[in-house]
Order: sequence, then C-alpha cells, then structure tokens
Amino acid sequence: MRQLSLLVIASWFLFPSPSAWAADEPLQRLVYVTSRDGAGGKGGKGIYVYDIDKGYQLVRFIDLPQLGGTRGACACAATGKMWIAHGNDKLLCLDLKTDKVLWEIQHGKDEGGFDRIGVTPDGKKVYAPSGWWSGNPDLKVIDGETGKLLKRIPVAPKGGLHNLIVSTDGKQVVIGSTNYNMLSVIDTAKDEVIQKVGPIIGVIQPLTINGAGTLAYINTHLYREGHGPGFEIGDLKTGKILHVVGRPELKERKSRCHGIGLTPDEKEVWVVDQDHKELHVFDNTVLPPKFKQVVPMAAKTHGWICFSRDGKHAWCDTGEVFDVASKKLVAQWTDKPDGQVGPVMSSKFFEIHRKGKDVVWVGQQMGIGYVSEELKR
Repeated sequence: MRQLSLLVIASWFLFPSPSAWAADEPLQRLVYVTSRDGAGGKGGKGIYVYDIDKGYQLVRFIDLPQLGGTRGACACAATGKMWIAHGNDKLLCLDLKTDKVLWEIQHGKDEGGFDRIGVTPDGKKVYAPSGWWSGNPDLKVIDGETGKLLKRIPVAPKGGLHNLIVSTDGKQVVIGSTNYNMLSVIDTAKDEVIQKVGPIIGVIQPLTINGAGTLAYINTHLYREGHGPGFEIGDLKTGKILHVVGRPELKERKSRCHGIGLTPDEKEVWVVDQDHKELHVFDNTVLPPKFKQVVPMAAKTHGWICFSRDGKHAWCDTGEVFDVASKKLVAQWTDKPDGQVGPVMSSKFFEIHRKGKDVVWVGQQMGIGYVSEELKR
C-alpha cells in the first residue's frame, strides 16, 4: 500500500492535473465582442476576441454564421459557458473551451423573444427578457445547462422587457421595460418581483447598478422633462427615485441618450449621447453627481458604454477604447489582427480572464460598479 501511495504521488508530479497546469498558465485578459449587433453595427457573424494586454489585438475570431442580430450576451466562469441571444427569438449556448455550440433554442412570437440576457454566477439560470419589441409581459428563467424553460415571471403588463442585470452575488435581477415606468427587482431564490423602483420620468433604456446592489443608475429620455443628457438614480431597497441628474444647459437637445456605465470604483458615471457622438462624464463622488466633461466619439451608433475590470479602460460600441484617467483614445477594435482594416462596432461584449483553456473570471455587458457593501462602511 505504501508503494502504491508513493507511485500515486510520483505520478502527480510527472502528470499533474489539468487544474495544476492551468495554474501555471499566464493570465489572459480578453474582451469577447459578439457580432453583428442586432441594433446595428459593423463586423462579421461571430465573436471577436481581443487581448487587453496586447493593445487590443485581435487574437481570434469565432465564426458563427448562424447568428442573427445579437441582442445580449453573458458567460459563466464556473461552467465555462457563454450564452448569446440573437435574431430576436433564439438563444444559443457556447462551450468556451472548445468554441462549439452546445445547444440552441427558439421561442415563437407568442412565447416572447430573447433580449439582454444575464446569468447567475453558478451558471444554473439564464434570465431572458422577452424583448423591447414584444408585448409579452414575462421575464423567462432558462436552465443554463439544457435551455429548458424553468419559469415565467410577470413583470411589465404591456411587455417591452429590455435591459437586465444579474447582481454579482447572484441574489437579485434588476430589469427595465420600454413600456413600463417602473424598474423591477427580482429575488433569484424565489424568482419573484420583490420591489418596484420609480416612477421613472422617461422611457427606461440601459441601466447599471452599484456593487452593493442598493442603487440603480437609469438611462432615460430625460430631454422630455428639460434635463438634457443624463440619468435617474433609484433606490433598490426603498423603491424611491433619489436624484434626477442631467445637463439643463442642453435641455433643447432632442437626442435619445442610450448607454450608461459606472467605473468599477464607482467614482464616475458615463452617459452616451450617440446622436451627438459624445460621452458625458459625471462625478459620482458627490450626490447628486455633477457633470465633469465630454469625451468625443468617432461615430453615431446604437450607444453603449462599459469598463475593464481594473478600471483603466472604457469601451463603447463604436469599438473605441478610451483611457479612463486621461479620457484619451488608446485603441480601436478592428476585424483584422493588424488593426488597419475595418472597425468592429457592437454593444454586446464583456471581459473574460483565462488561464490556458480555463475561464477564471467573467465580467458583464453592463458597466456595473464593483465596490462592495463592506468596503463602503
């Protein structure tokens, strides 16, 4: 028995487990950009993979010719899977180790479609809004392993369910509708609505939340009330709107602001005014947040903003990469590795950290905050 034990130990050193190999692999910080965007964009059908630490060089393109316009994307480090909502009515699951499609489901019009999806940290449940284009009132809960429909949660009476965030601890989902003036908070343990936040002044568009899961920053059509480009801040615990933030000096603008993100340290809020090709940066260290400066964008697009986990870079759907500290342009996503060809533009992307083939961390398609409740005390 002792000889057998020694043999096992020796074999471990000679042939370590895959997890041991992964521990020795260098960390790769990547951005997975799905294309072509269902809201308009530029690029082929598939996923562009960019290396953050190599100046956003394109390191791989995952060809997915079956993709319709992408509506949302998310991934799970625990299971090594990625999900893409596309074509308004389809949801597919991808193995991040093999780049192979594991399954795809399609829901008819009466069942509601698939919009800005999100997944719990354990990968067990994918939450799927029925779509801003759909009158279906339900948020769908999908089994992340099989694609089976687990439950329907009634949320918005007239449908229009669009943007959604699963909190980093997986305990709650925050979802908005373009046909309903209340933001909804869902308990993922019971899969029931536990809070309504509002009423919102304008139409709910993109949104983000802080790391503590107590505040929502809601991108709305504030020009209707004369506030100019901006947002509303809602209390996810009490349901009250705490602040309406904007640029009153630009109240005559009739553009639709679409895109909002918190820097990971939650010190700044960035808002996209895509019609005027501008990013409006607000100081979030004071309440209500105060306008700081404008960052120009290269193109008029759908509108989206997100940040690298280390807080150094801002990504917008023009494919431009900005240095958060200096607000200067530092890179551009392109469809060829040499960076000299066409730009890739999409609003469905997120960060993935890998060691070898193993996924060790994933971010979100929303520019959420990462300051925990404990750090704020």
